[in-house]
Amino acid sequence: MSKPSHQQGFTLYSTTCALIAAISGFNVGWHIGVVNMPMAIITSCTTTSSSAIPDCLPMTDYIWGLTVGFYALGGIVGGMGTMYTNVWFGRRANLLICSGFFAVGSILTALAVNVAMYAIGRVVVGIGAGLAGASEISTKQTRGAHGSFFEFFLNLGILITQICGLYMSSVPTWRYLWVISAVVSIFQFVALYFVTVECPRRLCANKNYDAARANLQKLRGAGCDIEEEFNMLLEARKQDEQRPQVSIWDVLRGRDRKVLIATIHVCILLAYNQIGGIGPMSVYSVSFFTSIFKGDTHMATTLSLACSAANIVATAIAVVLMNKVGRKGFMMLSCAGMTIACIGIVIGSSIQNDHTGPLVIFSAIFFLFTYSCGCGVVPWMIAPELLPLRGLAAGSALGNGTNWLVNFVENTLWPLIYNKLQNYSFILFIVINLVGFLYSWICFEETTGKELDQVENDTEKVEHEHVEDAKFA
Repeated sequence: MSKPSHQQGFTLYSTTCALIAAISGFNVGWHIGVVNMPMAIITSCTTTSSSAIPDCLPMTDYIWGLTVGFYALGGIVGGMGTMYTNVWFGRRANLLICSGFFAVGSILTALAVNVAMYAIGRVVVGIGAGLAGASEISTKQTRGAHGSFFEFFLNLGILITQICGLYMSSVPTWRYLWVISAVVSIFQFVALYFVTVECPRRLCANKNYDAARANLQKLRGAGCDIEEEFNMLLEARKQDEQRPQVSIWDVLRGRDRKVLIATIHVCILLAYNQIGGIGPMSVYSVSFFTSIFKGDTHMATTLSLACSAANIVATAIAVVLMNKVGRKGFMMLSCAGMTIACIGIVIGSSIQNDHTGPLVIFSAIFFLFTYSCGCGVVPWMIAPELLPLRGLAAGSALGNGTNWLVNFVENTLWPLIYNKLQNYSFILFIVINLVGFLYSWICFEETTGKELDQVENDTEKVEHEHVEDAKFA
């Protein structure tokens, strides 16, 4: 007798689809890190060119900071846009649109002849980044690992762009850093179109049941019994049909209390993907470490690469252990580790003697390591686990918008914060990450091992019991 499909482990095809979808994470990471190494060359090169495309794009540090922030502004637009693209077109088509924005934006930036064209390219790739997100094709046994692929590819993108930046931060080679992203985006578009299938859960929501059954069978394997899982999908969709789809405005005014509460948790978790200090440790890492190590650019660059490598190792650990440690466990470990690391960074950078250099190095690597195994991974997979399908589009859009808004505010304000507080800047992140640990410990509901379509039922049961208790009282 074949194993029920909802208990199925990894299959070659479903894992391939998850990996192809996660390539968008590579592009998100690429455009986070691509501005780090070549900043000086792009903004203040000393050579001139007789071609139509200039060697560089002279701009002040303030204007450069705005172009960095424009990526996040595009992310806000794309993140809020998922409310419509996921519902109108489906998850697969949304990722196709996402890869298209990445390709167009990368080409615009690579061929930029002035600051305005460069800034528009940053906005366009930001929209693509906002549209990127997790898929819903996994079983409860594989959802933790598949959900971690996005962050793994994101960190891989940051690491590779740092390595490429070492050798391509020159005139006119810096432009090819954006060409690489365009090539990756085109590859993903082709792979999505010819290899992957639409999410069965979304097809059931659109009442395309025959296609949903066929796609579910393909994802789980030809010899796998999908009847129980397919019936669970149908039953969940019948429950959703009894209630209309929740809009963003419905969520904001609290029309559906359960969706509102779940959305608040999603927004908080996706805010913690950015708010704990990852922006300064990735986008501004080279300049930040150069300042700490008194102008030693080689040390700053080496440490930045080491931090990116720590990201990869930590995310790989999260892929393997996500279902054992759990979402809540990794978030608590992550916030606690980042708090300790920020304390080390403040002490080491404020004292600055021969004995505190190793403390700064260890703290920076430890920060990125603990970030990547929790705050970097868990928030991106949590929306489908907390939100019922009727509120998934609106709740995910608000969560994505929150993530990119925090990204924009943090990365735009960081130069001002650092100018005011200097080596004590990370005290702010000590407080923020400590609050994140307390939130994860007290408020965060563990969703590891739950079926996507059982999360709502469990929550409804608890709420019903509370209502009955209130009536009895």
